[in-house]
Amino acid sequence: MNTNLTLIFKNLGIVGLDLLLIPFIFVTLLTYLNRDTKKYLANGLGLNSELYLGFIGIFLHELSHLLTAILFGHRISQVRLLKRPHPDRLGADGKPDLTLGYVNHTWNQRNWYQTTGNLFIGVAPIFGCALVLLALTALLVPSLFDGMLALVADPFNLDWNGFVAALGGDNYPWIRWLIMILLSLNISIGGFDLSSADFANSRIGLIGFVIVVVALTVLLTMGNIAAGYLRVITAAVILLALILGYALLISLLTNLVVRLAFQIKEH
Repeated sequence: MNTNLTLIFKNLGIVGLDLLLIPFIFVTLLTYLNRDTKKYLANGLGLNSELYLGFIGIFLHELSHLLTAILFGHRISQVRLLKRPHPDRLGADGKPDLTLGYVNHTWNQRNWYQTTGNLFIGVAPIFGCALVLLALTALLVPSLFDGMLALVADPFNLDWNGFVAALGGDNYPWIRWLIMILLSLNISIGGFDLSSADFANSRIGLIGFVIVVVALTVLLTMGNIAAGYLRVITAAVILLALILGYALLISLLTNLVVRLAFQIKEH
């Protein structure tokens, strides 16, 4: 049994970086940027503009909540994966109905699995939309997808040469990139924006998740079998960071273009 505290804390640091810090940074930045973009669109073009420009993302956002809630055994009470906002009507909370979709669910608060599931349900849209973007990359820009896989083949020694070597093998890449960018815009505008309720829901399950991750990491490290575990989660997080970095770039450019367009319009 390995009781090397330095190694245990080192592995806990790697896991904390992979499963908590990196996802938190991307979730926060994507939410801020896309929420700001949607605010400009709503103020400048009306609430329906968010629906028209981000309907795929909205659908994927709510579908991610729904599928994850089902996975964790929550009871689904109401679902609308896509809807028009109705500011002239009052919603269930007594405020104007501005929602573009929703998934209402309940859970057994005495059930640890269902309670911890709230963390994953809350942040599910970020990962659901990221998976769709990853699938689109594999379909539309396969050389880039192959390069990403080559890069993370050894997550602790990134193969940038393999990444570069895999690029450039597509026919008519500009057409595929055009479709990819248009779909990415729609998904980013509508999907990568967690609501206050999403964040609140996630906090409910955070403690349970942290306890499990810490216990698992310590046990695997003490048993000298943590290497494969760390390798898998690090590779997955690097792949996630690549696709979320792309989504962040698209979101940033969209935000800048929307801001610039409305600045020009006002002057």
